[in-house]
Amino acid sequence: MSIFLNISDFKGRYKISTSSYNLPTFQDYIDQVEEQVILTDFNLKFYLDAENEPTRDKFKDLMDNGYKEYLLGSVYFYYMRDNFTPTSTGNVKLNNSNSTNIPDGTTIGLSKDRYNLGVSAFNTYVTDFINNNAVKSELIDISTSIGGGLQYLTLDSVDYLYANDIVSIDKVNYTVQSVDYVEKSITIFSDKDFSGRKAIWLPYCQSYFEEKEYITPL
Repeated sequence: MSIFLNISDFKGRYKISTSSYNLPTFQDYIDQVEEQVILTDFNLKFYLDAENEPTRDKFKDLMDNGYKEYLLGSVYFYYMRDNFTPTSTGNVKLNNSNSTNIPDGTTIGLSKDRYNLGVSAFNTYVTDFINNNAVKSELIDISTSIGGGLQYLTLDSVDYLYANDIVSIDKVNYTVQSVDYVEKSITIFSDKDFSGRKAIWLPYCQSYFEEKEYITPL
């Protein structure tokens, strides 16, 4: 099943007629295209994290800053492009060269237009949002050993940081064991005192120098 999009999301300018005939096919398209786009834009860990906990703030904020519209435009384009055309009873897939319902310039043009609407949202909002939140660097106020090899760290902020994420401190990577959003604290396995150091993590990118670039419209 798709993570962020539902059939009910395809309304207004992204409306696609559905019926009992093509509903399963359309759901398959949503699932496949959403997965493909997310894996292309991010990575497998990002996708699996979204699949496991789609309500995390980092995913919700990404959707609210244009990424959902980009996904809608992408699904609309691929679904309409792959030999589907609107009819009075829904979208019909072409089965042979004698079919009377064939994609025309209007259908192709409409699918490109909807894709470009999504691209516009990506270029206008998503790139800035991701690049502005690609690297989080926060001061460690207090570092306390709490036994069991664990170090308790209080930070200025723990935005978009979750258990099993990686934080880098003094160029060494540590796996976050737990996050307390009320106390703005995390625990990691270490016996070092990190007071006054910086903790760095990457909510949306795989490397410090990665930036999202604009997508060329069709």
